[in-house]
Amino acid sequence: MATYVVSDLHGQYKLFKEGLKKIGFSDDDMLYVIGDAIDRGEDGIKLLQCIKRNKNMDLLIGNHEHMMLNSVDPDGKEACDGEDYDLWLFLNGGNVTYDHYLDLTEKSRKALLAWLRNRYVIKTLEVGGKKFCLTHSYYNPDFENKKCRELSYMETWRIVWKSLFREERATHGTDIYKDYDYTFIIGHVPVQRIRASYTSDEDFYRLEIYKQGNLIDIDGGCSFMGRNGIKSGALFLRLDDMEVFPVELVV
Repeated sequence: MATYVVSDLHGQYKLFKEGLKKIGFSDDDMLYVIGDAIDRGEDGIKLLQCIKRNKNMDLLIGNHEHMMLNSVDPDGKEACDGEDYDLWLFLNGGNVTYDHYLDLTEKSRKALLAWLRNRYVIKTLEVGGKKFCLTHSYYNPDFENKKCRELSYMETWRIVWKSLFREERATHGTDIYKDYDYTFIIGHVPVQRIRASYTSDEDFYRLEIYKQGNLIDIDGGCSFMGRNGIKSGALFLRLDDMEVFPVELVV
């Protein structure tokens, strides 16, 4: 049995399936998608449904799932007028996800939302004697192994939006990771953007994980959707031996 993580697939279902084939994913393995399975790309709902029906896959809440949950009607009706609807639909690529969400029956929408609310915000685990903490972005020890339904809007917001690699005052966080005895696996900010903004590495567009101390970012930049010559895609990481399996997005 092997344990894998991947992040920020942003609706790229075909890429996801290519990644599963590349890693030789089997029924004996476990895969955690650490947020932002939806938006920007066409097949976010298909990705959620795939993860939902597979017992050896799980999703952690990212800022895009958080926006969705706080935009659509909580009972699965067609309304989309929650407090994040403008931010989600018009500023973060949620419109394509919402269109496909409406293709579901009301019963299926309600079941999908209930499943999303029951997903972890922060998940800790031990693989091969090594302690890992999976989170879409930030960390709070009080919220370890807590599910979205157990936390308030702002408690979840601070985990899925704040980042060491964002400069905006509201979403910037300090390096708290070094104070804890985990290897943190995060996403949220593409590795290409981190290299371009925080390092002197001239080859910042490459598809490769970013490490800083006990922190590893695996957001391969699917949100770029291959634009502007950026080599983007998915970064599957096997926690057992820390081998990385990059899958490039071809558009």
